[in-house]
Amino acid sequence: MNIRYILDFLQGLQQHNSKQWMDVHREEYLQAKAYFVELVEYLISQLQQFDASLHGVTAQECIFRINKNDFSKKGEVPYKRHFGAGISPAGRHSPFANYVLMLEPGGQSRIGGGIRKPGSKQLELIRQEIDYNPGQLQQILDAPALKSTFAGLRGEQTRNAPKGYDKSHPELELIKYKGYQVLHFFSDEEVTEPGFIERVPSMLRQVKPLHDFLNNAITELS
Repeated sequence: MNIRYILDFLQGLQQHNSKQWMDVHREEYLQAKAYFVELVEYLISQLQQFDASLHGVTAQECIFRINKNDFSKKGEVPYKRHFGAGISPAGRHSPFANYVLMLEPGGQSRIGGGIRKPGSKQLELIRQEIDYNPGQLQQILDAPALKSTFAGLRGEQTRNAPKGYDKSHPELELIKYKGYQVLHFFSDEEVTEPGFIERVPSMLRQVKPLHDFLNNAITELS
């Protein structure tokens, strides 16, 4: 699980983001990917110890492709700047909340959880859950361990109250979010320290109550 090798490869990719460069460095890419697969396999095995919904999930189901889907747009490069995985029941494309691991040079490596860009039905159900259980999500977010590690929700909010909700709604600030995700960023030095990946599961364990809340809200989508 050589994280330094992964970051070195990604630094080269960031500087020369082209199919021609990738073709020349394909063996290095395959080695970096193999190291990342090992990291994700280890992380899944640890997460399964406190999240039973992840039993049977494989690393291959969770790892995102490094190719961009929209690189044909003018000015777009063909590859992402990171290796990433979204660990959830049924893998990265599951509608449920996922535990995130991203390795990206330049202090952009991160872990976290939640649902970054819920679909319209997901978002509707999550907002309903917040409405039906006032205070519950805020209590989860205010838990000292979660708050000290992840410092609250990240993402955009609507400018006004979403349709169906009054501007005086006591949970309006949470309902206005367009996504429900928490993240913690690391420097390159932190992620290459010995024992980094062994510390990640205990940090992600703090995210499980958020996952339970979100997944309970969207159960009908399963």
